[in-house]
Amino acid sequence: MNSLRKCVLYVFLSLVFIVLIESSLHANVFKDSFSEGIPQMRWMFFPHYFGDNIGGEVDHLSIDGDGGSGVLRNSNAGGFAALSYMVTPMATDFFVEAHVFCNPNQGERGPISGLAFLVDPYEGKFYRFVCNFNSKNPSFNVAYVGSDTRHFPVYLRFWPAIEVLGEFPKKGSFYKFGILVKKGKARFFLNGMKLVGEVDTSRVKKGFVGVYANFVGGLGNAETKVDAFTLRIDR
Repeated sequence: MNSLRKCVLYVFLSLVFIVLIESSLHANVFKDSFSEGIPQMRWMFFPHYFGDNIGGEVDHLSIDGDGGSGVLRNSNAGGFAALSYMVTPMATDFFVEAHVFCNPNQGERGPISGLAFLVDPYEGKFYRFVCNFNSKNPSFNVAYVGSDTRHFPVYLRFWPAIEVLGEFPKKGSFYKFGILVKKGKARFFLNGMKLVGEVDTSRVKKGFVGVYANFVGGLGNAETKVDAFTLRIDR
């Protein structure tokens, strides 16, 4: 009888240990799929811009098939940048990925869409990884933006869309963006493929991740549609 009790107790403790380990492994994973057009996470607008915050919308063609996507629009101030970040612990080393809808522009001016990372709302600075599908030189690119640059971008890396995709983008489509930040360096992924090179991120030690939209070349409407947003923070 004692042996049976010990065996049951051992199995029980083992199960408790497994549950605790599983909880620990997933404690630093944050997701938002905007199911049926409703955000699951709390999002906050970047205080140095104009109060635009991400919302959800019903989307029966959503990339993960749950009937909804997230949408950030720069509508509050008539055509400036918009940034909305997920409210989580501020992170130093992390991996973020999301499906971002990229639309070709008819000219050199137009909207750009992408992700923001190492967002520091207190100091007013961040990095952004976007698609800019203008009609002349469509690209994916990374830039630093901060109050110390008067919120103008300092471009850090360009990947011509034709080289990455193998063709000139002719229609709007979702692309899976990935950003790995570790020890002050950022590496970038597109549809699971690692892009060439890395970017120094030492201007911002830690921050949030989020969604970015802007209109390049003047004032105009811009929106960024995202889905299957996932953040994994390293311990």
